[in-house]
Amino acid sequence: MITDFNALVNLGKNLPQKRLVVCGGENETVQRAVKHAADLGLVKAILVGPADKIRETQCKVGLEAEVVDAESREEAAAKAVALIRTGEADILMKGMVDTSVLLKEVVNRETGIRLSGLLSHVTVFSIPKLNRLLLATDCAMVIAPDFTDKVRIIDNAINVAHALGIAIPKVAVLSATEKVNPKMPSSEEAAALARHFAGSEDVIVAGPYALDNVISEEAARHKGITGGAAGAADVIVFPGIEAGNIFYKTVVHLADAVPAGIVVGARSPIVLTSRADSEQAKFYSIVLAMVV
Repeated sequence: MITDFNALVNLGKNLPQKRLVVCGGENETVQRAVKHAADLGLVKAILVGPADKIRETQCKVGLEAEVVDAESREEAAAKAVALIRTGEADILMKGMVDTSVLLKEVVNRETGIRLSGLLSHVTVFSIPKLNRLLLATDCAMVIAPDFTDKVRIIDNAINVAHALGIAIPKVAVLSATEKVNPKMPSSEEAAALARHFAGSEDVIVAGPYALDNVISEEAARHKGITGGAAGAADVIVFPGIEAGNIFYKTVVHLADAVPAGIVVGARSPIVLTSRADSEQAKFYSIVLAMVV
């Protein structure tokens, strides 16, 4: 089981080299993260976007990569997605391009790379106070998931957890309470999701839980909560994107967490990080996409 990002990188080193296409490849932080991965032999890069700006940044960074010229963000997105669709690249990465522009091409029914399921975002956090990696979903993608969407969100997260060597991931569906409260719809939905996955052999899904009850064994003991994902969740599922996004930014900026984020559910993993994320976070996101 992968318990830290160093182990994730070591796993990536033992895999075949991947072809990484970056949409909006002129961003310096992105190029530095890609160079780190390329220097380790993990990826061979293709940078799509305005060729003059890309090459200007390459001179600063020292990244050797193929350049595909595109005059607009829309053209860059179309060309990058096409490289995945035709098998000329293995991993898609968001660079200097709006997420909406890139995803519009990803989900295009005629030329996109979306599979039949739901696209969702999975973040893997390295948090100093935890002795394991913590997966969280959905912090960045699905705005208003209904019950069916959340089933698919959990399915996607389970796939990522399995790729990290977690044989039977413990999935905690979060609310603001560990008890079902009819006045709190998220608690009722959490319990329904737990019932939906009951009997599954490759995952434990439990809820509702308040956050502290699944990341702190002491908090779980204090409240007398045992079993399920109590005190030891591998995956946390938020009731909505607002809670997920707030958690993401809180642990990164106030608790020194390092995130690695990808979108799953497409023909290839999509490296999707915040523009404010560090070079380190973008690098680990590339490695995560390799492993998944």
